[in-house]
Amino acid sequence: MALPDFPIDEAYLIGGWLASFFWGLYTLLFCMTLYSVHEKRRGGVNRFTTGSIVILYILATTHVSLVLVRLIQGFVLQRDTIGPVFYFVDIGEHVNVAKDYIYITILAIGDSVIVWRLYVVWGRNIRVAVFPMVMIVGELIAGYGAISMSLLPNPNPDTQANWGTGMYVMSMTTNIIVTGAVAVRIWYMTTQTRQVMGEYDSGRYNRAILLIVESGALIAASKVIEFTLFELSPTGGPDGLNAMYIVYEIIPQITGLAPTAIVYAVNNGFTQKDSLYSAKSTIAFNAPHHSTLSSSTQDNSSLSTTGFFANDHIQGAKHIKGDPAFELTAKVPRGAVPPSSLEFTV
Repeated sequence: MALPDFPIDEAYLIGGWLASFFWGLYTLLFCMTLYSVHEKRRGGVNRFTTGSIVILYILATTHVSLVLVRLIQGFVLQRDTIGPVFYFVDIGEHVNVAKDYIYITILAIGDSVIVWRLYVVWGRNIRVAVFPMVMIVGELIAGYGAISMSLLPNPNPDTQANWGTGMYVMSMTTNIIVTGAVAVRIWYMTTQTRQVMGEYDSGRYNRAILLIVESGALIAASKVIEFTLFELSPTGGPDGLNAMYIVYEIIPQITGLAPTAIVYAVNNGFTQKDSLYSAKSTIAFNAPHHSTLSSSTQDNSSLSTTGFFANDHIQGAKHIKGDPAFELTAKVPRGAVPPSSLEFTV
């Protein structure tokens, strides 16, 4: 079955328009995030993530600027010479090569921030981050290699396509693995949180998790679409399905948006604090005659303790304050005997 034609000049025009739209959203979120970082500076700022999102924004802005330059070159300056189609087909054109180098750099930095988040939510366990980081290095090598071949006197389109395939596969695989691992970890933490905070309070945490997971999933989904369209795109001319260039132009903005959204969510308390994921706390209960219970004529007695999880004997637990542990005030039904100890690690 023959694939439908999608003109390359149309693809670049639509891609450029969408890139500018996403850049506008990105700029708004970036400014909000920088403000939140400024407000949080006394409490400590993560230099890696903050520096990364600043670099990502600068690179994404440069990329969308080069997209505009390419559109002006193709549709205005080269309209009466070689024409838009043959201008955009020439991937070795210097502005395009510069834009592609920036594209690969953005992918690597954006993926690194997502992997950093994986490292944090898994209790700063370096072992879970080793494989994704190796994949990012491979992604850089394959991507820079594919682009550099465009500068050769007689580049081989098939060889370039193979290197490009390697780059897309590694980037896509990294994002799928990391997104899944982060989702599993945060889901687990949320399940435990719900046991303490109850269904009412857990709604806010569910929304935060949805934000974080969907931020990572947005990149992964975009990479899957881009890779699929890349495999369907022509390698030796302008004819064929060139829809890949629509996604190709907006990926740098999406790649910057997702990590910036995560930093904004963390700084504004929409998700668990980073220290919580690596905290180890113990809830210890002594025998009933040693427990600190307030005298009361009501049906329940009050017990004050510190911890994160509740067990079946504790009802109506409420988050008061505290980091990395939560200070809880729980109601223990009269006659219920709490366990002698409960230890957890997160």
